[in-house]
Amino acid sequence: MKKYNSVLFISLLAAILFCGPAMSESASAASRIPMTVQQYSASDLEDQVQAQWHINYASYLIDIGKYFEAIEQYDTAIDYSPLAKTRAHAMFGKAMVLSTFLDAPEKAAEIYKEVGKKYPEQAETSLYRLGFLYYQMSKYEQSRSVFKEYIKKFPVGRFRYQAEAIISTMKEPVKPEPEVKPTPVGEEPGLRVCLSRRVNSMTVSVGTKNDEICAGELGCGTEYKVAISGNKLALNGRKVTATRIKFTSKVPLKVAYGKESKKVRGVVDVSIRRGKLLILNIVSIEEYLKSVVPAESYASWPEETLKAQAVAARTYAYYQKLHRTHLFYDVYADTYDQMYAGVDREDKRTNKAVKDTRGQVVLYKKKPILSQYTANSGGFTADSKAIFGAGKKYLIAQKDPASLKGKMASWNRKFRSGDIEAKLKKIGISVPGIQSIEALEKGPSGRIIKVRIKYKGGQKDVRTRTTLGSSRVLSLPDILLKIEKKKDYYVFTGHGWGHGVGYSQWGAAEMGKKNKYSTILDFYYPDTDLKQLW
Repeated sequence: MKKYNSVLFISLLAAILFCGPAMSESASAASRIPMTVQQYSASDLEDQVQAQWHINYASYLIDIGKYFEAIEQYDTAIDYSPLAKTRAHAMFGKAMVLSTFLDAPEKAAEIYKEVGKKYPEQAETSLYRLGFLYYQMSKYEQSRSVFKEYIKKFPVGRFRYQAEAIISTMKEPVKPEPEVKPTPVGEEPGLRVCLSRRVNSMTVSVGTKNDEICAGELGCGTEYKVAISGNKLALNGRKVTATRIKFTSKVPLKVAYGKESKKVRGVVDVSIRRGKLLILNIVSIEEYLKSVVPAESYASWPEETLKAQAVAARTYAYYQKLHRTHLFYDVYADTYDQMYAGVDREDKRTNKAVKDTRGQVVLYKKKPILSQYTANSGGFTADSKAIFGAGKKYLIAQKDPASLKGKMASWNRKFRSGDIEAKLKKIGISVPGIQSIEALEKGPSGRIIKVRIKYKGGQKDVRTRTTLGSSRVLSLPDILLKIEKKKDYYVFTGHGWGHGVGYSQWGAAEMGKKNKYSTILDFYYPDTDLKQLW
C-alpha cells in the first residue's frame, strides 16, 4: 500500500469511522437518532437503530482486519436505514475500505460518484473525497480537475483549504510515486503480533534459572512484571521513565496476561496505549507461522495440505502487514486474524511445511492476495461479491466436491417460530407472528443472501449472514441452506461451515491426499501465481 500523506489519511479515516453516534443494541438507542415519530414509523426507527449498529460494527471489523466482513456490514446498514445521511455515511465507509484495505480504488471512486448523484446533501463531501482519492492514486490530472470543480461548486466549502493545498502541490509536473513492490527475495519481513491491548498488567519469564531475560538498559533477570502506575510503566513495582520496554532472550519467552499465557519467540514489546498495556510480539514471519499453521489445521493432515495452509497463512499475514502500516500492529494473535498459539503448539510436521514453502506467497497481478479461508465450503465455494459485496477475481463460486468428504460439511438446525421472534426482538427487530421465512436473494453458489420474513403485521427483508443467521440471532454455520417450515418449527438444513469464500480447510485436507499443494492453491485461488519473495 502506498504511503500517502499521513495527516490527510488519518483525518479522512477518522471522519469515516466516527461518522455517527455510538449505538447499542437496546431500543433506547433510538432516542439518540435525529428522527421524530412524526416523520418516521416505529419500524423505521427500529431499522435506523439496526443500521447504526452495523456501521459501528463495521468499524470494529476494520480494526481487526475483517475487511470483506466490514463491507458486508456497510451494505446491511444501507439496506436498513431510512435516512439518506446514514446510507451515504455507510457508502463512504465502504469506499474507504475498498480503497485503503482491498486494493480497489476504482470501485471506491464509483461509490463517491454514486453518493454525489443520489444524495445532494453529501455532494460536497463526496466530491472532495473523490479528488483526494485520485490524488492518492497518483492520478493528478483527474485530482486537479475534481478539486477545481469542488472549488467552483463550493466556493466557501468545508474542504476548500484542503483542496487548494493539494492543488498547490500539483502545480509542477509530479512524477507518480513508484509502486510499492513485494519484498525482494532474501528479505524476510518481521511481524508485529498484537498479543493483547486490554490488560493492566503482565508477566514475562523464562523456563529455567539458567536462562535470562534482558530489558535493555533496565537490566536482566529471570522474571518481570509490568503494570501501569498512574500513566507510567512500572517494572516489578517500580515506575520507570521508559515509555516502552522490550524484552529479549536467547530462549522463547513466556508471556502471561489476563487469563492467557503463551510462549513466544522473538521480542516482547510493552507500552501503554489508551490506558491499557499494549503487548506486541516482534517476530519473523516464518517463526510466526510455526505457531499458526498447527493452530489453524491438524498436524496429522497430509503433508501437501499443511504446505498449502502454510502458504495461505503466510500470504494472509503479509497482506495485512502491507495494509496496516499506519497502525501499531500487523496481526492479532487470535482468530480475529489467525490463531497464534505460541511455541508449545508447534509440531515437527507443520514446521516442515513452513520450512519447505519458505517465503512463498500467492500473488494476483503481482500483489499478495487477501487469502480468505473457511472451515468447509460445503461443496461449493462462495463468490466474495455475493457474500461480502466486494468481488475479487480469485475468490469465486465453484463446485468443490472434496469439501463434501470432510468434516463440518453438513448440518441441521431447528427453531420454534416463537424462539426466532424472541431472538430477533432481542436485537431490536420486531416480527410478531411469523408466518413464513423464504429465500429472497441467492448468490452464484446457491447461498441465501437475503430472506423475507412474513409476519402478521407485514414483512421484513433481512440479510442472512449479518442478521438472521448471525451469532446475534440463530448462529447458523453457513448460509448454503434450505429453509422448511414444519408445524411451529423452522428447519434449516445446510452445507458448509463459515463464509464459504476462498480456501476450504477440510476440502484442502481431502485434496492433499492426491494433489500437490500448488494444485490446491490454484484451485481455491484461481488465476493467481505462487512466488517466492524471500
